[in-house]
Amino acid sequence: MRNEKGITLIELLAGITILMIISSVIYGVLLNSNKNYKNISETVTLNQQANIILATLKSYHTKQELHSIDLSNIETYIIKNDPASQKAYIGKSSTSLTPLQSEGILIDLKLDNAEFTGEKTIYPKDPLFVYLKITNKQGKYLEMSTIIKQY
Repeated sequence: MRNEKGITLIELLAGITILMIISSVIYGVLLNSNKNYKNISETVTLNQQANIILATLKSYHTKQELHSIDLSNIETYIIKNDPASQKAYIGKSSTSLTPLQSEGILIDLKLDNAEFTGEKTIYPKDPLFVYLKITNKQGKYLEMSTIIKQY
């Protein structure tokens, strides 16, 4: 009678091969899920930045204190666009401008369906047509168009 308590070399190699196949499948799934997570995270960050920019524009455009019954005293606000550095600023005057976007975000901004450079005075009583394209450091971008209007 032969003693068959152990495993043969072929059984050992088959077990190691199966283990390696399962490990490589799991590794591939984990690697792809990490890649997808980064991609989704970048998209969500771009959406958040675009929403913050549009909310800032909307808050300036629809601010209650800007509403005026006296037509001789219409308050305005200023948007400054610098296409060379792809940055934009907003404020009630040229001296109080604050950046529209956060660090690491490049912005392409068009107002009323036209490109502009420098400062532009915005009258809140008129609807504001906004085209916005923001790009992150990785080159991923998001484009949006909307109209901001007082009611």
